[in-house]
This record gives sequence, C-alpha cells and structure tokens, in this order.
Amino acid sequence: MSHSQALPFQQSPHRLRLGLRLLFIFLAYFVSGKLGLHFPFIPPNITLIWLPTGIAVAAIYGWGYQVSIGIFLAALALNLGTGVSWYAGTMIGLGNTLAPLVVAWYLKRKNFSLNFIHRDDVIHFCIASMLGMTISASFGSFVLWQTDLFTDPKFAWISWWAGDTVGVFLATPFLFALMGSYSKIRQTYEENFIFLCIFGVVHWAIFLSQSSLLHLTFIAIAIMIWGAIRLGNFMASVTVIASSAFAAIATYRGLGPFQSFNPAESSIVLWLYMATLSITALLITALQAERIAATNELRDAFERISKVASRLPGVVMQYRIRRDNSTNVLYASDAIEGMFEITARDIKNNASMLVKRIDTADKKAFLQNHEYATKHLSPYQMEFRYHRTDGTVRWLFLDALPELEPDDDSTLWHCFISDITERKAAEQDLRVAAITFESQEGIFVTDNQWRVLRINQAYSRTTGFDAHELIGKPLPRHLTAQQDEIFFSNIYQALDQHRYWQGELWAEKKNGEIYPQLITLTAIANDTGMITHYIGSFTDISRHKGYEDEILNLAFYDPLTHLPNRRLLMDRLQHLIAMNQRDDAHSAILFIDLDNFKTLNDTRGHDAGDLLLIEVAQRLQTCVRESDTVARLGGDEFVVVLQALNQDKDAAAVQADKIAEKIRLLLNEPYQITDFIHHGAGSIGVCLFQGGDITVKDLFKRADTAMYEAKTSGRNAVRFFDPAMQAVLVVKMMLESNLRVALALEQFQLYYQIQVDADGNVIGAEALLRWIHPDRGFISPLEFIPIAEQTGLIIPIGTWVLETACHQLKKWGRNPRTAHLSLAVNVSAKQFQQTNFVETVTEIVRLHNINPSRLKIELTESTILDNVDATTEKMQQLKKLGIAFSMDDFGTGYSSLAYLQKLPLNQLKIDQSFVRDLSDDENDATIVRAIISLGLNLGLDVIAEGVETVAQRRFLIEHNCLTFQGYLYSKPIPIEGLDALLAGDSSDHQFLLTPPDPDE
Repeated sequence: MSHSQALPFQQSPHRLRLGLRLLFIFLAYFVSGKLGLHFPFIPPNITLIWLPTGIAVAAIYGWGYQVSIGIFLAALALNLGTGVSWYAGTMIGLGNTLAPLVVAWYLKRKNFSLNFIHRDDVIHFCIASMLGMTISASFGSFVLWQTDLFTDPKFAWISWWAGDTVGVFLATPFLFALMGSYSKIRQTYEENFIFLCIFGVVHWAIFLSQSSLLHLTFIAIAIMIWGAIRLGNFMASVTVIASSAFAAIATYRGLGPFQSFNPAESSIVLWLYMATLSITALLITALQAERIAATNELRDAFERISKVASRLPGVVMQYRIRRDNSTNVLYASDAIEGMFEITARDIKNNASMLVKRIDTADKKAFLQNHEYATKHLSPYQMEFRYHRTDGTVRWLFLDALPELEPDDDSTLWHCFISDITERKAAEQDLRVAAITFESQEGIFVTDNQWRVLRINQAYSRTTGFDAHELIGKPLPRHLTAQQDEIFFSNIYQALDQHRYWQGELWAEKKNGEIYPQLITLTAIANDTGMITHYIGSFTDISRHKGYEDEILNLAFYDPLTHLPNRRLLMDRLQHLIAMNQRDDAHSAILFIDLDNFKTLNDTRGHDAGDLLLIEVAQRLQTCVRESDTVARLGGDEFVVVLQALNQDKDAAAVQADKIAEKIRLLLNEPYQITDFIHHGAGSIGVCLFQGGDITVKDLFKRADTAMYEAKTSGRNAVRFFDPAMQAVLVVKMMLESNLRVALALEQFQLYYQIQVDADGNVIGAEALLRWIHPDRGFISPLEFIPIAEQTGLIIPIGTWVLETACHQLKKWGRNPRTAHLSLAVNVSAKQFQQTNFVETVTEIVRLHNINPSRLKIELTESTILDNVDATTEKMQQLKKLGIAFSMDDFGTGYSSLAYLQKLPLNQLKIDQSFVRDLSDDENDATIVRAIISLGLNLGLDVIAEGVETVAQRRFLIEHNCLTFQGYLYSKPIPIEGLDALLAGDSSDHQFLLTPPDPDE
C-alpha cells in the first residue's frame, strides 16, 4: 500500500476526535447559553451571567483554535433562537467566537498555567478576560442597537461585557481545574466530603432558608477560602460555582441576602458577588499554590542540600552562640556521627561536647581563635587533632563563617569540618618525597614517550642542563657503537616486561663531556596496565670508575712501572696454557734479573733505582709485540711472555732467542739517571712451553733456573732451560736439605791454614769451614757455601764457626807456646748484616773468655759496600771490644780510598788471583805492588794469600809485604794436624812446610 493510500486511514482517528470535540462544545455552549437566556438582564440576549463564554475560553485553550467552529455555530443557533435576523445572529456569533479566541491567544503568549500556580496567572487571566470580552460586548451591543432592540447602547455594552466576563470567571477556572485535579480529589476524599457537607448546610442556611434571619454572606466567603487553601484549585472553583448557583437560585426565588433589591439591582449585586468570589478564590488559590511551591522548593532545596552535604567529605553544621554563651545546633549533616561519634540530637541544645575531645595541644589555640572570630565577626580556618573513643587521633579542618543575628545579638556560625588525616599523611609523604626527589641523586620524570616532565637540582648539577632546557623535550641519549639503538631497545623491552631496569650508561653533559652513570629506571603503569610515566635516578660514577681503575691497577699492575704484576701475569699465563691446549704453537717465558742493581740502590739511592726500573720497563715494552706480556714480579725481576711462536720447537727457540738477545743488548745500553750515566745489564732465563702439560708454577721454576744459570755463567747472558738445569736444581735442593741435617748433626769441621811472617814464624791461622758428608764424603765449600747463603743457613753455620774458633783460641791461650797466635774467621755478608751480630760476637767472646785481640774477622768488599755506614758502625763497636778486621780478597771489588779511610781495618789481604801470576803477569805484579803500597800508607798490615813458591815470597818481601798464607807453608788442615805442626811433629800429617832460604 502506498503512502498516499494509507494517509486517510491514519488521519481518521484525529478527525473523529475533532468531530466529537466540536459536537461536545456545540452542545455545552448551546445548553449553558439556553440556561443563561432564561434570566435575561436586558431582553432578549443580554444577561449578567454568560457561562458559554467561559466554556469557550477553556475549550479553545485546551483543545486548540479549531474548536472555534463549534463555538460559532452554537452562538449562531442561540442568537437565531432569540428571534434576531441572520445578519444579527451571525455578527453576534462572530463576536462570541473572537472574544474567547483572543483570551486563549493572550494566555498562551503569557505562558499561563491553567492551575493558577502564581498570582501572575490570576492577573493575566483577569486582564485577558476583561479585555477579550470587550470584543463580544462591542459586536453584540452594536448589532442589537442597530436593530432598535434597546435605546441605551452604553448600558447594554456594559451589561454584555459584565455577563461575558463573569461567565469566564466562573466557568473557565472550573474547567481548567477539572483537567488536572482528579488525583487531588482522590487524595483528600474525606476532607472533601466534610467540606461539601458543611458547604451545603451553610449555603442552604444563608440563601435558601425561609426562616433564617442570618443573611451572613461573608460566611460563604470563609467557606470558599477554606476550599481554596485546603482543597486546591478544583474545589475552590466548585465552591465559587456552587455558591454562585445558590445565590442566583435564591435571588430568583426572592430569597437570600440579595432578594430585597429590585430585579435589576439584585442582578448587579449578584454579579458583583460572583465576580468578587471568583477573583478572590483565584487569588487565594494562586497564593496558596505559591506558598506550597515555595514550601516544596524549600523542602526540595533542603533535601538536595542534605543529600549534597551527606556526600561531602565532611560535616556541614550551623550552630548558634547566644549572649550567655549557651549554644545550640540548628543543623548538622549526617556525617557528624561518623566524624565525632555523636548524633545531631546529642548536641542540639549544647554543642560543648564537640570541644571536649580536641587534643590538649590544639585546644587552647582553637578556643582563642574562636573567641577572636566571635568578637570581630571574622571567618577563620584551623587544623586540629581530635581523639576518638578507640584512642586513634584524627586531623580535622574547620572552616567557619560567623553571622550576627540582630534579634538577640546571637552569633550564628556556618561551619564545614572535614577529616584531613589522609591529607596530612599525604603531605608528610609529599614532604618526604620532595626531600627524596631533591636528593643527591639525579632524578627525572618523563611521559610514556620519554619527554621530560620534571628534573631535580641534582640532575642539573650533574649534567649542566636547566629544567627549562629539557621539559617537554625528549630525554637526551648518548649513542655509541656499543650503546646503540639496539642497546636502548633492550632496555625498553625490559621496562615493558619487568617495569624495572638498572645498569651503567654513558651520558653526555651540556658541555659535551661524556661521563658514566649508574642508573635505575622504573616504569609507572595505570590501572589498565598501560605505561604512563618513566622515573629515572642516577649517580655520576666517574669517581667510582676512577676508583675501580685504581683498584684494578693496584690489584693487577705494578705501581712504579705500570706493568702487570705477579697476579695478572699468572692469570694470563694460566689463560695462555689453556689456549695452548687447543693450539700447537709454542710460547716462551723470559725471566729477567738486572745485574748489580743492589749496588746502584745502595750507592745512588732508591730514587735512582726506581728511575732505572722505569726505564727498563719502557725498553722491554719496545722489544715485544702487542700480543706479548711484559710484567714486573718485584725488585729488579721482570718477566716477558711470548705467545704464538712457531709450532716447531727449534724454530720457536730461535724466535725466543732473537727476542731475548734483543732485550739483553737493549739493557746493556747506557742509562741517563738524573745527573749520571749508569751502565747496566741483565741476566735472562728462557723457558719454552707448549700445550697444557705444565703448570704456571713449573714455568716460573724453570725460567728462574735458567736465569740463575745465566747469572752463574757470568751474568749479562741468555740461557735456556733444559733438563740438566733441573737436575742441578734438584741437587741443590737435596744439598740444602743435607745442610740442615749437617748443622744439626755437627758434620761440619774447621780446617786451619797457618799464617807466617817473613822470618818463618807462625803468627796465626785462618779458620776454613769444611763439610764431611757421611755418604758423599768431602763436599767443597764452593758447592755448599752459596746454597747456605741463599737459604740463610749461613747465619747459624757462621755462628757455629765463631763459637768453634773462639773455643780454639781459648785452648791456645792456655799454652804459652800458642797464646800469641791469632785466628782469622770469615764472616758472610748476610751474617754480618744481622741486627744482633755485634751482640752475638760479644756474647761468644764473653762466654769463652778469650783475648778479643786474637780474633780477626775477615770481610769481603761486597759485605762492606752493602751498607757502608751500618758496616762501619758495627766494626767500630767490635773494634772497641779489641777484635781486629781484615779485608779479604782485596782488589777484586770496587776498592775506594774513601771507604778505606773510614773503615777501622787492621789488615788488607791480597787475593790469591793476583799472587798466583806474579812472576808471569806484569799487571798482577803492578796491582800487588799498589795494594802493598796502599796498605802501608794507610798504616795497615798487608798479608798475601795463595803463596805457593819461593819466588812469590821473595817478590812480596822485596815490596814490604811481610806476612804470608799459602801452600808454600801449609794446606788447610784439621786441628790435629795444626797442633802437630805447631809442636814440630808433622810425620803423621800431609802438609807442606818449606823453611825459609838461608840466603833470604
């Protein structure tokens, strides 16, 4: 079905409803009009009560302007029924239709309420009615005047206007009330019934009673006022219509208060009564509606305020302080019970309970502030603590505004009290957070796009960036080859997964300086899990990095030369051995010891020695590759590790030898040490290794063994380790062990070699140490003395020698033939350097009770040069005791007149190496003559050792050396042979004694 076809069907209900309304309006207007025409004021068409006009106004206002057709037709029918012409009926009907149209139009323009809820509605209604009815009055009176139905048009107009107006006043409010007051009637059924009963009785008594003498019309007004006030608009309009009907019927029957007038006057008075009653009822109804609306508005406002107050995070309260300081609470919101643990009823007549549990520390200030504010009517705010019954303390905030009540000078306080305990805690947390934020660590906050939101002062101090330079901008990053985009992506991924990342970053300051930072990053997420912010805190660890480097240097590097130390060297060697397990290449370790370094230290000082070590370290580094290692073990010992040599052992040995020889030659070059030139050298031991069949400890042992082989071979040499070296080392170790046993088991003996003068007289002897091993037999001193020196066993052995020598001197002292003999004892440098050496010798001399002048201590030049000042001091102390000193092996060392003059020597001993070739080597002869001359000039005795021929003896005597020792007179012999020799019996002993030539 098309739209055009469906439209008539859809509109049919509307047309039917309109038709029914037109029919209803026509009938209502016609019937009420017929009733009104039965009481004409001016025949045939003028009456003072014309209800159809009121019906027309209500119908047009309620149902619309289209019902005007029914009104016009009904008015036309009524007027034609009175016998007027069609023209007159049409004009009068047109006026009766236009008048209610104008009234309805005006009321709609003024937003009129048909329930008369405001006095303005009554005013607009009255004005519209009175103005609108001038149209119908004008049309009707003019038409009837033209038809000569009456002669006074002014009176007719007024009468017509009055009848239409009062009809509107009576009918329209009733019909308006009927449209919306049915529910009101049902709600007040009982009161309505009582009202109607009283209304009926009172109006019957006033208007219809035949015998009543009380024509008290004002009682009807009182009844109307009751209905208007108590029962609403509908009952008020019903009252007006009903009262008007009672009055009209009574007047028509000649009863009631209006029956005493003539008919015209009675109609006018009745009209005035109805008009007054209608307007009064409308005004009372409107005023009552305004009052009810205002009351409802106040109640609704109060309820809204109460609801709002109940939702507020605090207590809303009004309380009054009277002049006598009594108090009462006018209003308190429901929150007072939860906050103060009391109800509004408890403090309604006395608000002092509120102050009792205020904290003592705050109560005085609270009362003072309250008193001041009351006196000056000034608002005040205050924070105070309040104690609850469970012992907890809550922080409360009071905001109070005073208002003076003029009636009795009371003060009305409007207060709002809120619980700020959480806020105080939050403030405390904020203070802590603020202090924490401004800590010594740099802190920054960014959004989820890494745009800076906030930085602290430590951030600015560390980086140099101010807040305004960074806020709103991306957080600065420092990109390097290692710290690239992938690096930062891993950080972001860790933050997404774990919400946390900590580590070290390199960052850039404002001035371009790059520095390390230890940083902690935290991701902040909202309730949905989405990251909203990032917080970072960092510290500049440049100093810590420096400390780490320093600690690393101290732990793994030599502080003087900055070379790797023993620990780092061993780590690298261990790593190299592990690498060699997977590689066939050979490696080598070079053990380097500087020759005569101790002499430089003692003669030139430790500063000079340190400078030499630094120069050596630099030279060593120039001889090796970057992959090799140069290390310092300590003292004057260096190690060079050569890796990745040839896979062939011989080729690798050649490579190592070339590098070692290069190092040796470089170490031989002169050194400029401050203001002097030093000539140095080094002994180098080399050990090749391959694979993992050796330990680091073994490597060190082998290289050290090779280095000592270089030392033994005359120093300034390169030697490779081989198994024969290891065998020698094992022998030395066994020898060391046997030395300790020999000392404990007294396997040592003293042999004696006599010393004679130019006349052949024995003047003394030199005690020489001998070791008679039970298995190996005689062991040469050249074999065991160096080991005793290295192990420190020379000290107890030397003490034993001194004790044995002193014991022998004691024996000689008892025999007059030997009491004049002296005994020379060799003392090693290590023994002489002992701090208690002087005390030890003194104690030995005292215990054996010998003549100290018969004991002669022989010292080598190296012993004296180790520490000239300390040596001289010890010699002086022993010299005071009477002990003599002889310098052994004179001429083989660095002889110097300077120390010879300072030392308290008694004798110089010419070394046998010079005496041996006296006859054949002019250089040796020259040296011997010089030594003799030097000794004599210094006032020292000179003795020559190693004298084996008469020619040597003759040469020495010729040059004034008059004391001798050697095989020409005797080999070193045990004490038994020496005793026999001294006694003149030498048959049982193998020794050589050649008497002096008679010619000599």
